[in-house]
Amino acid sequence: MTMRSCLSGTRRQLLPLAVPAVVALTLSGGMAAAQDSLSIYFVGCAAPTGFHGYLARGAGEAGDNLGVDVTYIYPDQLTIPNQVQKIEEAIAAQADGIAICVFTEDAAYTDVVARAKEAGIAVGSAAAPPSGAASRDPEDMFLFRTGSDEGVAGKLTAARLIAMGVTGRVVVANQQPGDASCQLRATSQIEALKEAGIEAEFLELTMDPGQQSEALFNYLRRNPDTAAATSTCDVIDGFLSAKADSGRDDLILTGYDIVAQSLEAIKDGRQAFTIDQQQFWRGYMPVALLTHNIKYGLQMGNYFLTGPTIVDASNVEKVAAMVEAGYR
Repeated sequence: MTMRSCLSGTRRQLLPLAVPAVVALTLSGGMAAAQDSLSIYFVGCAAPTGFHGYLARGAGEAGDNLGVDVTYIYPDQLTIPNQVQKIEEAIAAQADGIAICVFTEDAAYTDVVARAKEAGIAVGSAAAPPSGAASRDPEDMFLFRTGSDEGVAGKLTAARLIAMGVTGRVVVANQQPGDASCQLRATSQIEALKEAGIEAEFLELTMDPGQQSEALFNYLRRNPDTAAATSTCDVIDGFLSAKADSGRDDLILTGYDIVAQSLEAIKDGRQAFTIDQQQFWRGYMPVALLTHNIKYGLQMGNYFLTGPTIVDASNVEKVAAMVEAGYR
């Protein structure tokens, strides 16, 4: 099995498969001799393509810059048992440090993280910290958490819409209701809008762009007073189609994360803005923080926030250039 990697400038090697259909991608830093190099495992949530490709590239570049060996591994299907199995794989490989793309409640990781720490392995989270946390909880099982504050992200979307003068109904859609981060984005945005006296409603969707488009089209037809729509957990394609098909050129669209479709839509005005969590940094910083903890005993007193930030017409060209270079 081969895999095209979006990671340039690093040495790549396919490792033996521990379980069927699971690939490990090794990224080696070149600044230290192999026998002296630390081994960092990044347990991802998905293959290193698209959104997760930026995380993997960030991790690989950190390895290059710091002279550590970085191995990106991921389950073929994202479930807790499958991801725990990959963490156990990193423990068995005697990694010096493990960064985990946490995607569900922390309790699911308690036992395996405890086993890693008993083996003397440093463990950090490459996912959002608790919303609103000002500093790291001393009892936190993770040395650090690196990601975007999703509760603040939802409030930021609401604040920007309010600043734009939105007064009509706002529909906030979640394509993956089981995803804690996406749900927090949605609920926090709705709460902030309602506090400002703006009617806001939750719409549950699927990950299929065609179904998204049809559902939003029908929603707009039932609710002609809708002024804005937010996609919290998927690319904006279905929303752009619904906007075009309904003839609602005045509909304000907002979304999350950096994808080519959003950047083009922001450039031509079909989408107002997107919330960026700077996923390259989400991959880079866990490797840096693990390395500095292992080598120098350093530990951050707070969580490392990579977002939220806003990409709109004022900065989309600069962001697009960085995306093209592979760094967002």
